Amino acid sequence: MSEPRGQGALRPAREANARADAGGAAAGANGASAGSPPAGFLVRLQAGIVRALAGFLRRLSPGAVASLGSAAGDLYRVLARRRHRIAIENLTASLGPAVPPERIRDIARDAFRHFGRAGFEMISMDRYRDPSARVVHEPAAAGIPTGAHFVFEGLDHLRAARARGRGVLIFSAHYGNWELGVLLLGYLGAPVGIITRPLDNPLLEDFFRETREASGNRVIGKRSAVRETLRALHAGMGVAMLIDQNVRSGARVFVDFFGRPASTTPTLALLALKTGAPILPMFSFPGPHGSYRFICLPEVAVPATGDRDADVRALTQECTRIIEEQARARPGCWLWMHERWKTRA
Repeated sequence: MSEPRGQGALRPAREANARADAGGAAAGANGASAGSPPAGFLVRLQAGIVRALAGFLRRLSPGAVASLGSAAGDLYRVLARRRHRIAIENLTASLGPAVPPERIRDIARDAFRHFGRAGFEMISMDRYRDPSARVVHEPAAAGIPTGAHFVFEGLDHLRAARARGRGVLIFSAHYGNWELGVLLLGYLGAPVGIITRPLDNPLLEDFFRETREASGNRVIGKRSAVRETLRALHAGMGVAMLIDQNVRSGARVFVDFFGRPASTTPTLALLALKTGAPILPMFSFPGPHGSYRFICLPEVAVPATGDRDADVRALTQECTRIIEEQARARPGCWLWMHERWKTRA
């Protein structure tokens, strides 16, 4: 899930092109420099590059995609010096002086390599429309077949939560390949609504929406998130969201994350308290040759003291603690180059 827009069918390509033209006209009216390419052209160019890359990656094996993406992440680490500096600073402040600088640099490198891999995998997720490419194994008494590409643990937690009829709130972080995990939930017969921030490029937004919704999932845009989420929960669906990014304005709550106050969305907690929908954490762990292990953890207890503000803070803190626990266990899988602690209390 990048960060996990409304209901309905995909817009036709001509509507997306019209929006791109409108965007180009608006940009021109706002002072695009003479001689610079029209914004509409750049929108189409960006989308064309991504679609061409997706088509190329789908022809490769998952292992080759993972390797190529890791190499791209390494290159980005070298070129994006500011992001690399942010990652080093975040790791140093979060893990403390007990972790030597060499280890900090290794973790930062692992994080860039991982998110290069995850990015290439997300771009080419269309490959999983083919049932033979998305075989998922659950742990059982007989064990998991050697070489299983996808293993999904804890689905019983999800099935039990869905059976209660109030929908399910699933949260995760920019950790592992969050998009692939929720995509597979749809193919496993447990479709979810995915809360996302719409991309600035409307053609890329349509591309990723089509990919995300291919398994029966539904994209919910942040601007209509509460209304659409309540509708999805009422229909018994799951709703997935990421809660580990810095919240710069609007509703937010400061909770402890790696020993420092972090501005965090209260949306997950507010929805749980309003609807009674159970909350489940879900994470993914990369393996060799493009493989993954996914896990749904047990339901998070929702406090009910009657003090809404205190309950929202306590629940947000507990969910953030769970994310920190996973990030400490495998730090190379989390988004250290994000300015998570930029907003101050």
